[in-house]
Amino acid sequence: MPKRHLSPHGLAYVRVAAFLVAFVVLLVFVCYYYLFPALDAARDAPPPARRLLAAHARLLLAVMLFILGVGLVLTFRTGRFFLPRKRTPAKPTQYPDAWAEAAKRIKVDEDTDQ
Repeated sequence: MPKRHLSPHGLAYVRVAAFLVAFVVLLVFVCYYYLFPALDAARDAPPPARRLLAAHARLLLAVMLFILGVGLVLTFRTGRFFLPRKRTPAKPTQYPDAWAEAAKRIKVDEDTDQ
């Protein structure tokens, strides 16, 4: 059975898809266990309690958007464009003289006259 090699581009798509699925699962979890009950409680709450619930919901939204943004940046590895690694400078290529190399390697018999 031949081995299947994923290209780097195909692997990036898999990572992004996995991150987005995990984020959607987290978002559904937060909605069902915090936001929907908070909306139900806000219907009958006095104005100061409504403001407190709204502040908590905004904070939660900011945290979720931060997680989404940072996760996408880390998944796509965009830091390599803004913070490249320091590389050693390339050495210039040495071009030897082909005729000089040939003269070094040639073997000449001393008993033959030309």
